[in-house]
Amino acid sequence: MTSLTRWVLAHKRIVVIVAVALTLVGMASAGSATKAMKQKFSVPGKEGWVTNQQIERDFHGTGGNRAPLLAVVTLPTGQSAGSPAVRGGLQRVESRLETVLPGSRIASYASTSSPTFLSKDGHTTFVIAYPPPDRNQPFGDNPNAAKKASAALAGATVAGAPVHLTGVDALSVQSGGGNGPGVLLEALLGGFGALLVLTFVFGSFLAIVPIMMAVVSILTTFLVVWGLTAVTEVSPIVQFLIALIGLGVSIDYALLIVVRWREERARGLEGDAAVQRAMQTAGRAVVFSGTTVAIGLLALVALPLPFLRSVGYGGMLIPLISVLVALTLLPTVLSKLGPRLDWPHIRDDGKASRSWAG
Repeated sequence: MTSLTRWVLAHKRIVVIVAVALTLVGMASAGSATKAMKQKFSVPGKEGWVTNQQIERDFHGTGGNRAPLLAVVTLPTGQSAGSPAVRGGLQRVESRLETVLPGSRIASYASTSSPTFLSKDGHTTFVIAYPPPDRNQPFGDNPNAAKKASAALAGATVAGAPVHLTGVDALSVQSGGGNGPGVLLEALLGGFGALLVLTFVFGSFLAIVPIMMAVVSILTTFLVVWGLTAVTEVSPIVQFLIALIGLGVSIDYALLIVVRWREERARGLEGDAAVQRAMQTAGRAVVFSGTTVAIGLLALVALPLPFLRSVGYGGMLIPLISVLVALTLLPTVLSKLGPRLDWPHIRDDGKASRSWAG
């Protein structure tokens, strides 16, 4: 650790140039890295997955792991599914769905006469529709098909009874479900909250330093993951893992070192001597912590699920890169800018206040 810190402090310009270059390239490639991630869930070799894949091949991409849409109707008293009025109404529902969802596989009691489409009392029946897949949607969902079907069935009736559309995608659309906040918004919110805490902890402009380390670590990891997508499938979950876990561990590692650096300065060490002493102690703890986290998450690679393996890859990369940033860029920043950023230094690191100790 001592040798590494001495080399870093002797080559500050090289360290800063490399860090800035990686950050800028990572910023430019973050969008491409996200688009290159595979939005699918697969369990290769398992009977259910193999069967679903065969169904999709046999039926032009419909069915399989994709959820159907269900147009459900409860018949009025005195009406039966076999009556001409009910059969005609179900056929009209099928026709509407076929019009707005061309290429769909659609069936009902009217087209099959199968009792599978009836409830035990025979008063409730449904039309099932498997729309063609939307390749732009993750994990086989198709909210656009649900919206089209809902609009097409608005006001539709079967023997005077209203038709209600249900299914996973239909319920998601009706509840206003979406993709949630993006990774950038989540990272910004997390970073802002962390900045408030760090401002309280440091009582100086040093609060910005851990945030800087997190930005460099996260964007550099996105750059590495972009390269990883050329070798293996990477799940979109990894982008949130990088942003949120990266924000946490990067700030944590920087916080450990910066606090120790301030303590060494409070004890009389100045300049690079304080940086070296902080790295000899807190730096070792950061290496141990980051390596432990990386090994723990890398264990996911042993699982037979591709998306979990990609989580293992991303989980391994973000703590390791955070450690590298903490061991290289952070000592450089503390050496060059630390004393000037440590203003107004409201808190004394040499002795805890009475309220803090309490």
